[in-house]
Amino acid sequence: MTIAMHLLGAALAALALTTGCGSLAKVERRGGQVEGLVGMSACLPGRAGCEHPEGSSFTVGSTRPSFGGGAQIGWRAASWLMVSGAYRFAMFDPDFNLPYNVAYQHSGFFLVRPILPLWRLDVGLDLGPGGSRQTFRMPDGDTDFSQGFAFLVGPTADIFVTRRFFLGAKVDIILNGHRTSCQQRGVRTTCTKMPDTQLVPVHQVLFGLHLGATFG
Repeated sequence: MTIAMHLLGAALAALALTTGCGSLAKVERRGGQVEGLVGMSACLPGRAGCEHPEGSSFTVGSTRPSFGGGAQIGWRAASWLMVSGAYRFAMFDPDFNLPYNVAYQHSGFFLVRPILPLWRLDVGLDLGPGGSRQTFRMPDGDTDFSQGFAFLVGPTADIFVTRRFFLGAKVDIILNGHRTSCQQRGVRTTCTKMPDTQLVPVHQVLFGLHLGATFG
C-alpha cells in the first residue's frame, strides 16, 4: 500500500507541474478506456493457508509476495460508470520444504466500476465475477493447482495528467472460490474437495501503478 501511495503522489506532482505551464483542456471521461496495472502481489489465506508452521501434515514453509500485473479494456458510458473485461497475471514466491520453484495465478473478469469523478481525480471500485487458475510447480514439472470461480474487488484512484491520459494507484483483491485442489504427478492427476497439499487455493492481492487512457 505504501508503494501505491508514493506512485499516486508522483502523479499529483506531475499534474501540478503540467498545470503550472498553462491550463489543460477539459478531461474526456467518456468512450473507450484502456488500462494497465504493474506492481506487487501477495498471498491471502483462503481454503489453504499462506503460512505452514512446523508440524504441518504435508509441507512446511510460506507463500511469499512477488510481482504481478494485468490489462483492462472497457467502455465508459458515463463519467461515473465503466464496464470492462480484465486479465490479471501474478506470481507467488514459494518457500517450502518441498522443491516448488515457481507459483502463479492467471485470472480473467467481467467488471463494473462505479466512479466518483472529482475535478481531475477518479475514485472507483471494480466489482465483478470471473475465473482463475492457480499453480504451484516443481522443477520436474509436477504441479499442485486449483481452478474455478473467482471474484474481484478493486479500488482505484487516478489523476488525469492530460485530457485523456491518467496515472494513479490500484489494489485488486482476488477471492477464489475453487472447490477442489489437484495434484499432477507425471501423467496422473488427482483432485479432492479439500486441499491435501495445503497450498491451493489461496486468495491474492495485487497493488501498484495504474495507468491508462480514454479513446474514441
